[in-house]
Amino acid sequence: MAFEEAFTAVDHASSIPLYLQIVFQVDGALRTGKLARDALLPSENELCAGFGVARSTLRRAMAKLEERGIISRERGRGKGTRIVRAAPITRTPGSFATLFDAISASARRPLSKVLAFEELIVDEALAELTELPLGAKVTHILRHRSANDEPIAVLENWILSEYLGFNPERLETESLEALLRESGVRIHHAEFEFVAVLATGETAEFFGIPEGTPVVQEVRRSFNSRHQYEYSSHYNHPTNDRLRGIASP
Repeated sequence: MAFEEAFTAVDHASSIPLYLQIVFQVDGALRTGKLARDALLPSENELCAGFGVARSTLRRAMAKLEERGIISRERGRGKGTRIVRAAPITRTPGSFATLFDAISASARRPLSKVLAFEELIVDEALAELTELPLGAKVTHILRHRSANDEPIAVLENWILSEYLGFNPERLETESLEALLRESGVRIHHAEFEFVAVLATGETAEFFGIPEGTPVVQEVRRSFNSRHQYEYSSHYNHPTNDRLRGIASP
């Protein structure tokens, strides 16, 4: 790739260290799709000339990117610095901020592939799993969520059908939570837990990881002011999604 396709010279008058400006540019180019996974960066000489920095500054930036797992430096003729992945999506557990919002906030495009959107009657097994009322009509929704082209999560929801009033095609590019709010749903509180499980079948295939790789399952029950209206079970990619928070006494 040519330098000018994704980058510009750094600002020597800025208070931000030069090497960090390079880190931010590479990370930003990944988030916005200017850089693709497995792409080779320009040579060290081209990057130094384009950014307008010394070789030592560039190498410091590359070391920081390698430390974050964003690039991989390969040695040998015909080799170079290859993009491994974008920085993971970071979320705060225990908040009502959604994965859709977290992806958007990272300057990436949240996309969903809707694999199932079907109405079911809650039988005994489903009632035991979800704690939704026996005999109730629910809509089962299964989606694969990506940030640009990076797999992030497998999302599965069971929602009381009375609360759904939107075209399922909108789920491909819009947030389920926003669509529920549009339908008049107001979340009052949620109960959730995180469980370590092993990826199997289609989940492992979508994530691009071997079956048996540990992943985090996020189980959540959502309530309005009257009762529980939703049960969700989400599987999060082991490296592309990250939970982070702050605890204080």
